[in-house]
Amino acid sequence: MLIGFLPIGGKKEKEAFSLLKRNAGEVLDVVKKFEEMIIASFSERDIAKTEALGRKISDLETNADRSRRKFTSALHKGAFLPVFRGDLSRVAERLDDVADAAEETMRVILLREKLFTALANAEKKRKSTKVVGEGLVKMAGLTTKTVETLKSALDMMMSNVDAANEKANEVEKLEHELDIIEQGLINDLYEHEKLLDPISVMQLKEIIDGIGSISDRAEDASDVITIISYSFKI
Repeated sequence: MLIGFLPIGGKKEKEAFSLLKRNAGEVLDVVKKFEEMIIASFSERDIAKTEALGRKISDLETNADRSRRKFTSALHKGAFLPVFRGDLSRVAERLDDVADAAEETMRVILLREKLFTALANAEKKRKSTKVVGEGLVKMAGLTTKTVETLKSALDMMMSNVDAANEKANEVEKLEHELDIIEQGLINDLYEHEKLLDPISVMQLKEIIDGIGSISDRAEDASDVITIISYSFKI
């Protein structure tokens, strides 16, 4: 049975939820731009483009943070019943965590240009080392898909609870899929670690962990959406 319960009948609620949806869209923009940066870094090896995309990610994260604060302010001004405000605020916080994770990992990538030279030299010694860069690009692509699915769950949360729940479950499945890819990539990294200097190995491991954390935080947000959806059904 489809649930069509709408707790956003008032003007305040509609305006507040519009802000939350916009915030989710802006967080998705951050993650999409992060994927572009991963491609520029580890596929195209274009340092200038990587740096430009890094600056763009910071700008987009600032925009998303601004929208989150506007949504939180709307809650404080009385949008939604008190029983829903805490969980809705947590959704916004988890979305912020997603954007923060992308920005933090972006900064790790920009810390040391020598990483790209180290990878290029390792690939010259053994072509199979390319699996590391290719794995990072694959992880970033799946991360974008995970956050797109999260946004879909949030968009439907107030109009179709069952559909929102299905999307939230899909986020969990995608995050699990990414965990498997992440572990395989870590194994690939250590298989080729002798071709890289220790600092490069540690930095690549940090980048792998960072990309994984974006999807982890997206799953956290989807868990809160599931909680809210059950609340709407009661």
